[in-house]
Formats: sequence, C-alpha cells, structure tokens
Amino acid sequence: MGNGAVVAPARLAGMQVRTGTPPSTETAAAAAAAAHRLRKEFGQAACIICVLGGTEFHAADSEALVKAIAPELDAAMGPKAKFVTGGMVGVQQTFAEHCGDGSRVWNLLPVGQSSSYARGTDINAGADLEERKAI
Repeated sequence: MGNGAVVAPARLAGMQVRTGTPPSTETAAAAAAAAHRLRKEFGQAACIICVLGGTEFHAADSEALVKAIAPELDAAMGPKAKFVTGGMVGVQQTFAEHCGDGSRVWNLLPVGQSSSYARGTDINAGADLEERKAI
C-alpha cells in the first residue's frame, strides 16, 4: 500500500475505511496551515472532538442515541471541549443541534459553504471537500 495504489473501501467494525494516494504537497501544506489556524482559534488547551457520521440513520434507534449522547458528552467534557463536525446532515447535524447550547460546536466546511444547522458556528477551511477532510 505504500506505493500510492488506491485500495477499495473496506468495512471495519461498521466503519468505512479508505486508503489511497496521499494528498499533494500543496494540499497537505494548506491543510496543515488551516489546522494550525483552527488550533490557535480554539486555544492550545482545547480538547478537540471530531464528530463524524453518515448522512442517514440506518438503525431505528440510532437517531435517538445520538440525541441522547450529545448533551451528555457536552456536560461530561467541560468547557475546554470543542466539538467539530463536517457540517453534514444526518449524524453530525443531529449531534450539533443537541449538544448543549451549541457554543462549543464548530462546523468545518470548505470555503464558501455553510451548514444549515440551528446551532454551532460555521468555519471555513479548504477549497473543497478533500482539502476539508485533510484538515
């Protein structure tokens, strides 16, 4: 796999894992700069928790579970926690809209895009989805 060959998606414990060609040096440098800027904005002491998940709920109780976990995690992690989503509908939006008052939720989207979330702060970094993922 070290030769940059693209490997088909694999399922691992219910997660989709993709490997493939690493980002270009330019993309990697832009991603590192954006990540540094975000870390500075959040503060060095912040505990950054990335909230990822599908755009659809597949099990009957999944949405209720996310709605229940969000406020509990918000309360348990304390004020240094920052919750970062990718600004997508489904799991991420549900989590953001049920995570306390939303003041510690940040929705990371490519430049020029916005989430439709009722809570959280949209932040833009990366020219497109791939660059945003790299950040």
